[in-house]
Amino acid sequence: MTLLVYLPKKTPSNMRNTIILAAAGILFGSCNMNEEELALLNAQKDSLTTVAFQKDQTINEFLGSFAEIQTSLSEITEKENAIANASSNPEMIQSSRDAITAQITDLRTIIDESQVKIQNLSTKLRKSNIKLRKFEKMVASLNEQLASKEKDIIALNTQIATLNANVDTLNVMVTQLTVHSESQQDIIDTQTEQMQTAWVTVGSTKELTEKNVVVRQGGLLGIGKTAHLDSDVTTESFHQVDITETKLVPVDNAKAVKLVTPHPTDSYSLEKEDEKVTGVVITDPAKFWSGSKYLVVMTN
Repeated sequence: MTLLVYLPKKTPSNMRNTIILAAAGILFGSCNMNEEELALLNAQKDSLTTVAFQKDQTINEFLGSFAEIQTSLSEITEKENAIANASSNPEMIQSSRDAITAQITDLRTIIDESQVKIQNLSTKLRKSNIKLRKFEKMVASLNEQLASKEKDIIALNTQIATLNANVDTLNVMVTQLTVHSESQQDIIDTQTEQMQTAWVTVGSTKELTEKNVVVRQGGLLGIGKTAHLDSDVTTESFHQVDITETKLVPVDNAKAVKLVTPHPTDSYSLEKEDEKVTGVVITDPAKFWSGSKYLVVMTN
């Protein structure tokens, strides 16, 4: 700093010296005051720089945490959609029940972690003394989104529980229907077997009479009696055959045979060899067995 002092020529020398000393004092005092002000300004500058850095650091941390929470919310939405798609298919529910339960558990974990992050974010924002309405609104928005996800999880749990109950009910119904179907099939199989079962016996008149297979009735004085199937006959003297598989009833070289039981003559033929009957050939099984499921072949 330069201080100019104008002194008239007629100013006495002793006064001139006093004025010069006073001016020098003023100049020296002014220099000292500027250094103090400069130091104060520098200190204020350093303080403001530190505050600005801390503020920027807090904002960056806030934005980083905000991005992490938004990512978590997006992940929650993806998992919700996956669970919703799976729960819309009862067959998938049944086969992936454990996987769906695990996904819901993961959702619960992500939501809990997000709640902690939002709480920490709110605490940092409050302690930083940064009064930014925009950030406060962002935190409020995160809380609203998370609350909405909480409701979605509750709704999903309810939906899954309902579907599980429906699947269990359907399983019970399927089991009952299966048992009923098997029972019906057993009945059908039994009835089919009975329908396809016939009883066959071959023997002479004497043999068949002794076995109580036939009785001789009618005639006069014992002459002209005809053989008939005994009304009290049992299957003990017969052997069982499947009418869908039996095409030939063997006969042991009889001179002649007679079918005691009623069978249409155009449904069978006699197989012969050397003028002796060796078998009864069934040519039309349905028609042959329509009259009786017993076949009694009497040989002579």
